Amino acid sequence: MLSAVARTSMRTRAATRVLRSDHHHIPSPNGMNLPFDTQKKGFKFLYWGSCIGFASLPIVAAWWQLRKGNGNKDY
Repeated sequence: MLSAVARTSMRTRAATRVLRSDHHHIPSPNGMNLPFDTQKKGFKFLYWGSCIGFASLPIVAAWWQLRKGNGNKDY
């Protein structure tokens, strides 16, 4: 006799198999589903520059707030 957990997992697995079926797959070539051209020369610099810029923004903002808070006007 199966436990309640085993029966539930078997039911869930059977139901998700139907949901994951590949009936509506639309083939798309590499990068054709993106709203920008990834094959341009400057794309990698723009991409990595924006990643670094957006990732460093909270660090720069925290540094600015901590620096500003000590009452020193010599930025």
